[in-house]
Amino acid sequence: MNSLVVFMFLIQFAVYPANVFGTENETKVVGSTPAKITITTDQAVQLVKDNFTIPTKYTRLSTGYNDYNNRATYSLNWNSVDQPSGSFNAQVDATTGEIINISQWEGPFQSAFRLPVLSEGEAEKISTALVTKLVSKHQTEIQLVKDEQQGFVLDNAQPFTYNFHWIRLVNGIPFPGNGLNVGVSGDDGSIRNYNLNWTEDLVFPEAKNVILPEKALQVFMGAPMLELQYYIPQMMDPQSQAPQRALLVYQLSNKYCGGAIDALSGKPVTLDAQEGAYQTMVAASTVSTGIPTEAMSPEITTPGHNTSEATQISRDEAVEIVKKMVNIPSDLVLRGSNLNPDWQNPNEQVWNLDWNNQPSDMGEFSFINARVNAETGDFVGFGMSSPANSGDKSNPLSRASAQKLAEGFLQRVQPDRFKLAKLDTENFSGGETSENIQNFHYVRLVNGLPVSRNGMDLTVDAVTKHVINFNLNWSDLNFSSPLNVLSLNQATEQFLHIRPLVLNYSQIFHQNGQQEVRLVYQPNTDSNMYISGMLDAQTGEPVDWYGKSLSQWAIPHHYTDIQGNFAEKEISIMGLAGAFGEYGDTFHPNEKLTVGSLLRAMLIAGGDGRDRDLSDEDILKIAKDRNWLQEDLKLGSYINRASLSKFMIRLINMEASAQIKGIYNVPFVDAKTIKSDSLGYIALAWGLGILSIEGDYVQPDKTVTRAEAAYALVHTYAVELPKNYYIK
Repeated sequence: MNSLVVFMFLIQFAVYPANVFGTENETKVVGSTPAKITITTDQAVQLVKDNFTIPTKYTRLSTGYNDYNNRATYSLNWNSVDQPSGSFNAQVDATTGEIINISQWEGPFQSAFRLPVLSEGEAEKISTALVTKLVSKHQTEIQLVKDEQQGFVLDNAQPFTYNFHWIRLVNGIPFPGNGLNVGVSGDDGSIRNYNLNWTEDLVFPEAKNVILPEKALQVFMGAPMLELQYYIPQMMDPQSQAPQRALLVYQLSNKYCGGAIDALSGKPVTLDAQEGAYQTMVAASTVSTGIPTEAMSPEITTPGHNTSEATQISRDEAVEIVKKMVNIPSDLVLRGSNLNPDWQNPNEQVWNLDWNNQPSDMGEFSFINARVNAETGDFVGFGMSSPANSGDKSNPLSRASAQKLAEGFLQRVQPDRFKLAKLDTENFSGGETSENIQNFHYVRLVNGLPVSRNGMDLTVDAVTKHVINFNLNWSDLNFSSPLNVLSLNQATEQFLHIRPLVLNYSQIFHQNGQQEVRLVYQPNTDSNMYISGMLDAQTGEPVDWYGKSLSQWAIPHHYTDIQGNFAEKEISIMGLAGAFGEYGDTFHPNEKLTVGSLLRAMLIAGGDGRDRDLSDEDILKIAKDRNWLQEDLKLGSYINRASLSKFMIRLINMEASAQIKGIYNVPFVDAKTIKSDSLGYIALAWGLGILSIEGDYVQPDKTVTRAEAAYALVHTYAVELPKNYYIK
C-alpha cells in the first residue's frame, strides 16, 4: 500500500474534537448518522462524571463525535491546563449511553515506585462493584478470569495497577472476543482504565449436536493445523550487532483461523480466499503451502549476495538502477534521497529515493518513491501514485490477469528470487480493498518450506493495468537443514499439551463488512499474555516472536508460603514482577539470600524479564557493567546487611553520596562494628527506609534472608529521587 493510500485510509477514521475550549455545549453531528442518537454530549459528560472521579486539576474538556460501523460514539477528554500534565479520557455510546472505555494518565513521570496501599483482593472488590454498576444487564453473561499472568515492573513511571478481565458467556460457553477490562490503582483504588467490548445483534449458533472433544482432536491432528517453517525472529534491539537467525518452528497455519474446528460440522474453519474472510487475531506471519520437498542441503544461504563488501553504491548509481526497473515520467523530479538502515533488515543500508512533480504544478500530484540496497544494488521496493482519471474503469483486469501482470513484473525485476517463491493463496489481502486494487504476496521458500516475513509483495491497479507497489524482504541468513526435527505428530501433541482444545464462540470478520460467529474448538489462550503459537521444531519448546523460549520470561508468581510474614506485601509485589521465582510459587522467605538470586531479582524487577535465563557469566557481567557488583563475590555467596545496603544504594546511583566521609551517624548500639567503607551505605539505606531493622542493633554482618531482600528491593524503588537521578 503506497503512502497516499495509507494517508487516505487513516483520514477515513479520524476523529476531530468538536470542542477544544472546555465548554460542554452539544456536539454537532455532520453528515449521515446512525438510526438513533438518544443522548447528547452533555448527557454523556454527566454519565462519566456520575460513575468516575475526574481529577479536579483536569479542567479543560474537549469533545468529539465518531460514526463507524453504524455505531455512534462521543469522545470526551479532560486535560490539565497547568503543570503537572495529565488527562482523563472517555468514550460513550451515543445510542445506548453505555460507557465504552475510560483511561487516565498523569505526569510528570514519577521518580519512584509507589508501594500499593490496596491488596489484590481489595482491588478486585472495587472492580467488581464497578462492573456490577455499569453492566448490570450483562451480569449473568460474564465471568471473571483469574489471570495468573498479571505482572509489572518496579521501574515504572505510572502507579501500579491491578488489572481484571471478564469474558462474555453465551449459553454458558465462553466468547473471548467480548468482555470487560478494569484497571484499579493500587495507590488509592481509583479506576485507571475501563474497557467494554460488547457486540450486539450477533447470531450465535446453538450448541446442539456438538462433536465430541475426541473428534475435534482427531480433526486437528489430521488437518494438519501446524506446519513446519523457517521463522525469522523480531529483533529485540535493532542496534544490536548480533546476527539474525532463522529458526525452524512449527506454527499454526494461516490457512485456518487460529487452529479452529467447527464444533457442529467437524471441519476446520478455513479462510476462503474467494469470500475474503479473515480473523483479526491469528498466530503470526506465515502461510500454508502444499509444496513438495526439494532436495535438502545441510545449510543454504541467500543466492548471489555478498554483504561483506565494504563498498556501497552511490546515489547516482541507485538512481540508474531504479530507472532500469521503473519508468520515471519526465515531469517527476528527484527531490529527496537518504541512506539509512533498512527497517526490515537493520544491518543493511538502503538508498531511499523520492520523485514528484512540482508542488506549484496545476493538476494531479504524482510521485514515485523507490528503495535500492546500497551494498548489493538490489531493487528492493517502490511505490507510486495511481492516476485518478486514467484507464478504462469499465474493463478492469480480473484477478487472474492482474496476477499474470504481477508475475511478469517479478520475472523482470527479480527473476532468480521469483523461482524461489510461491504465491500465498491463503492470505492474499490484509483487509477490505477495492476490486480495482489487487494485492499479491509471494512467500519465500527454502528447502521447500516457507520463510516467515520473507518474500515479495505487490499491488496492481486493475484499472490503469500497472504495478503500483512492490516490496522485497529477503534476508541474507543461514538456514539449517530440516532433517533433525520433531515429527508433525510429535509437535502437534506437544502443542496441544500446552494449549489444549477448548469449546468457545469465535468471531470472524469478512471483507464485505459482515461478521459471523462460529462455535468452534480451538487451542486455549487462557487469557495468557505469554501464550505462544510456535514451537521450536527441534526441542518442542514454545517460543515467542523474538525466538526466545517462553521459559526465559519472568512469569509472575503468587507465593503460597508468605502469609503472616513481615514482608508479605513486598514479597507479593516481587512475585507479580516475576522476581525470586527459583522455587515456582513458593518463596522460602527465611532462606539465606545468595548474590546470584539478588542480582537476578534486581534485573527482573527493573523490567529485564528475559534475564531470568541468563548464564551466571552473563549475570556477573551485567552487574559489573552497571556497577552493582564491585567486590569479588561469587554468585553462590550469602549476602550480609552491609553488602545488601551497597547493592541497593548503587541501584539508585547514590554511591557518591554514600562515600562521603565524616558526615554519617547511626543510632545503633553496635554502630562501632560497622566498617568505615560501609557506614555511608548503611546510613542511607536505613534512613531511606530500605533496610528492615527491628531493635537497637544493625548487625552489619548478619546474613540477609530472602524476605529481607524483597523488602529492601521494593523500598529501594520507592525512594523518591531528584529529577537528575535515574535507575539503570
